[in-house]
Amino acid sequence: MAKSSYHHGALESALIDAALVLIEEEGVDGFSLAAASRRAGVSVAAPYRHFANRRELLNAVAQRGFAELGERLRAVRADGGDEVGLLLEQGLAYVRFAVEKPALFRVVFDSRGRDPQSTVGPAALAVLGETLGRLEAAGRLRVSLDTAMRLCWATVHGVAMLTIDGMRTFAEEDSETLRRHILSPMLAGGVVRP
Repeated sequence: MAKSSYHHGALESALIDAALVLIEEEGVDGFSLAAASRRAGVSVAAPYRHFANRRELLNAVAQRGFAELGERLRAVRADGGDEVGLLLEQGLAYVRFAVEKPALFRVVFDSRGRDPQSTVGPAALAVLGETLGRLEAAGRLRVSLDTAMRLCWATVHGVAMLTIDGMRTFAEEDSETLRRHILSPMLAGGVVRP
């Protein structure tokens, strides 16, 4: 980030942006508060107004990622208000988030070097739980709500990780259509009754 892109009053956001760029380039272990300061075009002392250390900055990056993931999941709509279709679309949105922002996705779901996100993390994933809860209320779940949540999350997270980690069978042929074909049977046969 160029020095001229920082505006007074936006230091916290500029540092989070800088940390994300560094994480994209070097991985989570490849950034420091000092490097984020330089990238944001501020003195190495400036971040301490907002972050006591690298861990707090990494916490802020994770919070931003969880918030964005939650927004994306809430923004999903399904044709005709079909809850099964909505759940599938939310799963696809989860994978899209990972593919579009792999560095941010990795920070969100890897707690090394940061604190657990006890409120914003569960709030993002609760969007899936709400959809599953409506399916449970309608008597459409084949398994308990807790099991359904874990199964759905594990499935979409697995597809996301295999894709962004470049596993050939996923990454080489990756398309929205392929993702839909992978996730649909999990819903139709495993979690949801017809």
